[in-house]
Amino acid sequence: MSDGSSQGSAADAFADRAQAEYGDSIRHLVVFGDAVRGDDRGMRAEWEALVVLEDHDEAAERQLEGLGERVGLEHGVVTSVYVLPVERFEASEDHPFVRTAFEEGRSYV
Repeated sequence: MSDGSSQGSAADAFADRAQAEYGDSIRHLVVFGDAVRGDDRGMRAEWEALVVLEDHDEAAERQLEGLGERVGLEHGVVTSVYVLPVERFEASEDHPFVRTAFEEGRSYV
């Protein structure tokens, strides 16, 4: 069973830690999903993060994905982190995934 405050704090924790580590490199950081919306209905909660980095950095991508997993485990929330370099993001702004992230999500950066 999920706890809404835990889920919200998980998104906040991820955003805080990602910004502390990669702040200047992050163009956008948006968290979305049922846990963020608060409509998980007491079942398994999920959230997704879209992180747009100024430059392509495979090491940072892997580290941000790992950070999402750790924060999810700490808070009992299933997480998925998607990292895009800014060029790919700009070429994909009309993609349904990207639109959903920005329309339904909570933007931290």
